Amino acid sequence: MKVGRKEASNGPGREAPNGPGSPGCMPPNGKSARRRRRRFGTTWPEPTKGDVPYAKSRPELAGLSLGEQVRIVMNTPAWAEVLRPILDALDKARPKKGPKPSYSSEELESCLLFQSLAGVSTYAEARALLGGDRGEHDRAVLGFDKHRDRVGRSLRLVTSREGVPSDATVWRHKQRFGLDEHARAYEELFERLIQEHFEEFPEQLSDEARVVHWDGSVLLSHYTSFERVNRATGEVKEPTLKGGDFRPRTRDNWGKAGHGFNMVAAVTQSGLPLCARLTPINKAEYKTAQSIIEDEWRRVVAPHLQDDLVRVMAFDAAYSGKHMRRAVHRAGFVPNCHPVSHAARKRSELNAAAKDKARLKIRYCESWHLNGHQELSCACGQGKTFRRVTKKRSGEAVARLEGSCEECGSVSLTAGDWRLYGSAKSKTRGVAKVLPGEEDKIDWRVGNPLTFHDPLSTKYGSARFGQNEGFHGAMVTRFGLLKEKAWYRSKTQAERDLFQVFCAMHSLLEVCFFQFKTPRFLF
Repeated sequence: MKVGRKEASNGPGREAPNGPGSPGCMPPNGKSARRRRRRFGTTWPEPTKGDVPYAKSRPELAGLSLGEQVRIVMNTPAWAEVLRPILDALDKARPKKGPKPSYSSEELESCLLFQSLAGVSTYAEARALLGGDRGEHDRAVLGFDKHRDRVGRSLRLVTSREGVPSDATVWRHKQRFGLDEHARAYEELFERLIQEHFEEFPEQLSDEARVVHWDGSVLLSHYTSFERVNRATGEVKEPTLKGGDFRPRTRDNWGKAGHGFNMVAAVTQSGLPLCARLTPINKAEYKTAQSIIEDEWRRVVAPHLQDDLVRVMAFDAAYSGKHMRRAVHRAGFVPNCHPVSHAARKRSELNAAAKDKARLKIRYCESWHLNGHQELSCACGQGKTFRRVTKKRSGEAVARLEGSCEECGSVSLTAGDWRLYGSAKSKTRGVAKVLPGEEDKIDWRVGNPLTFHDPLSTKYGSARFGQNEGFHGAMVTRFGLLKEKAWYRSKTQAERDLFQVFCAMHSLLEVCFFQFKTPRFLF
């Protein structure tokens, strides 16, 4: 099963050549190599531009109040399937004796959604917004301008903050729900919303997922994950933070050190989250991402991406391990990741320059060699390189880096078929074909056409940085998460808030696609 490609003079199924010479390397004859052209063609996805679909600046959301945005979340079919039965069950479990409760569980849950969309850390702040003079329309949309039968009072019309549930009422609702059940419910709602959107907007979501970005963000807590010892009594106190860990401060992790968690998320090229997981802050991000691809991604997202389109996953050097690259290929994506940093600092530049000068032999191919970035160049320096991608019947992506030269012949390297031999100090260092029994030695970087100096790879890297900035910026400024240290006592508490925000992001996406043409958005 081959992916269609743009015809070139070099033959069918190949991209047009990207110029002579090895990208980023000086040919041995001293002539300067022409820069490779950035040409996506009909094969490689071109990153999109624009605001994230849940940004306040979008014209589709400009006229919506916070209360109306809460109603959009609660009017989705996924909410009716996942959250509403649980909330109805909570109402049935309430004591039958005494006066009827003033608020239903669904009304109280809308208060928590309002808090998340308002981007405030406590319900007291959200209640001040909802009960203020500017919250009159929100109260009407959420139904908090109606008669309330309160204990010890006669039936009367309440106004302003008196009609909004109190802090104690919302706290009792959270206690009835239970923290673990609350977090699981929103995680299930998040997955159901993704499936619902892939079914309702298959073309838009499929195009969104042609480029997927991975990144991690720390979520710090005021509480500590260490045991504490009372010096006077010798009593050992339990950690006040459950499920978290500690990261010591170093020169390079300013603002990312302390007690807390790490959020690893896969987002589309417009900043829409598809999978996410919260882990202790010291757990390796690539292990978490690999586990997500093999679990949540395969279960929730992969069934909707069964096609022949070339797709790209972009991430930084922290994800550059061979197991992560193998998982990405098997998911049907080409990894765009380099173990050498692109940062504009002296040690990174020196490292990149050393990789440029390195030479790796290709066994049984004397006219071609690789540099330290696994980029091809030929002996005369006038060869042309090509990107090529196909897919297996299983959906696994097969990437190839090919070279062609009139003097030096041709070469083709397929990712997953090569291993390194020798050492950094060895003069015989190079790459060789993997033999049966050597599968654990595969170096998935060899044969990947998205190399360090490749112009398409550079474009994907810039898009990942820009769109992730939009995603994480919205998490901070729009929803008030990841902003500063939070008062989270457990990982489950943070997971509940994260998935609640992700559900709001996906629900607001429907506004951009539907543009108010469906009855579910009529308030």
